[in-house]
Amino acid sequence: MKAILAGTFDPFTIGHRDLVLRTLGVFGGVTIAVAADTEKNPAPVDVRVDIAKAATADLSGVTVERFDGLLSDYIKTKGDCVLVRGIRNSRDSEYERDHARIYKSLCGVDMVCFMTSAEYEHISSTVVRTLASLGCELDGYIVPQTTDIIKDYYGKKMGNKEVL
Repeated sequence: MKAILAGTFDPFTIGHRDLVLRTLGVFGGVTIAVAADTEKNPAPVDVRVDIAKAATADLSGVTVERFDGLLSDYIKTKGDCVLVRGIRNSRDSEYERDHARIYKSLCGVDMVCFMTSAEYEHISSTVVRTLASLGCELDGYIVPQTTDIIKDYYGKKMGNKEVL
C-alpha cells in the first residue's frame, strides 16, 4: 500500500523528516505531497518542494511531488493508498480526527497518525519561519542539508514580521 504524507511544508522541518522515517519503517515507501494551493500565504511551491527533496535526498523509498487542487482529488489518482499525518498535541488530535473523517468521505482513504517523537513536539513550520526571519540558528529544527535554502528564502521574505 502506498503511503502519502501531504501538507504545505512551509518549510519542511526535522519533525517532518522524523515522520517520513517512521512512515518508511511501516510502509517501506512514502510520497511527500506538497500542496500548491493553500489558503495560507506560503513560500512558492517550487521552494517548498526543493526543501523537502533536500531534506530526504539520502532516503530510499521517498518521492516528493507537488499537487494542485484538493488533496482528495490528488489521492484519487494514486490508487490504493493511506494518508499519513503527525500529531504533536491534543489540538492536532482533534484537527486530524475531523480530517480523517472528511478524507474518508471524499475519497475513501484511511488515515494513519503517528504521535510526534517527544524531541520534536515543540517544532513547527511557523517556529522555523520565525527563527529564520530573525537570523537565528536553526540547528535541531531543520535538516542540515536545507539550511541554506531556508535561510535564503525565509530570512529575506519574512523580514522580522512574525513573532513567537
